[in-house]
Amino acid sequence: MKYAAVMFDIVESRRYNDRYDVQNVLMESISYLNRLYVYAIKKEVVSSAGDEFQGLFMNLQTAFLYIRKLQLLIYPIKIRCGIGYGAIKYYDKEWESSALDGEAFYLCRDAINSIQKRKSNAICFNTVSKYDKYLNMFCMADAEIKSKQSQMVRLIELIADIIFPITPTKEDMSFYDFILKSRVKLIRQESWNRVIGKYREKEALDINFEQLIEIKQMMEAKSAHENAFYMEDFWMHGMSTYIAQIINTTRQNVDRYVSLGKVKESRTMDKAMYELLGEEIW
Repeated sequence: MKYAAVMFDIVESRRYNDRYDVQNVLMESISYLNRLYVYAIKKEVVSSAGDEFQGLFMNLQTAFLYIRKLQLLIYPIKIRCGIGYGAIKYYDKEWESSALDGEAFYLCRDAINSIQKRKSNAICFNTVSKYDKYLNMFCMADAEIKSKQSQMVRLIELIADIIFPITPTKEDMSFYDFILKSRVKLIRQESWNRVIGKYREKEALDINFEQLIEIKQMMEAKSAHENAFYMEDFWMHGMSTYIAQIINTTRQNVDRYVSLGKVKESRTMDKAMYELLGEEIW
């Protein structure tokens, strides 16, 4: 049987004055995602050495969902990730993933080593398939889009993922309250927060969590009723208006950020990669 091994490390972690804040956000996010995707995790993601982490998943799709969601949660922290798909030599339910061995981990290590020089959020797949190069081209193109997104664009994409996710999720809003407060602290530490080479003012994160919960429930019912999950763009009609209500701004302002940050294109590419990983070609 094949499994998806995941390894990732932090990019440019020394740029932060307080490494505790970075580690705290990472550990809390990993703990949250280990619970959120428990249905498809063979071995929980854990710290393997310093800034390095690894885990083992039942399939490629969930491994991708996990890393994609992690990147959304921990902004402005950046990570590099390798995902290998293959067999493992042995399994013991009492052992952590760092104690396991096998093809999945060898392929994963080769994948992350191939992107060591990249500074943006990068994901590299190694499944020993002729389709790897096409999948990784999608990953690099998507990472390039995200690397140019501003603080507010990343917030909008995170909220869009909560109210209209790739797969249905039961989110904990108290966790997001912690994440967004931590995000403000991390952004304040950055003297290097910029968009396409230009420094810009830090923007306040004002979230109406009651409105967010209400709209998420409404979107879930609407999606199920209309069967509108598959769209030309992975963006449901009226999303900008809903997001504007959640972050206390105008729809026009949200539309401007969505357009400049290519949020629809990024989400649609994520959805396409998720669907591709579910095909019987790996």
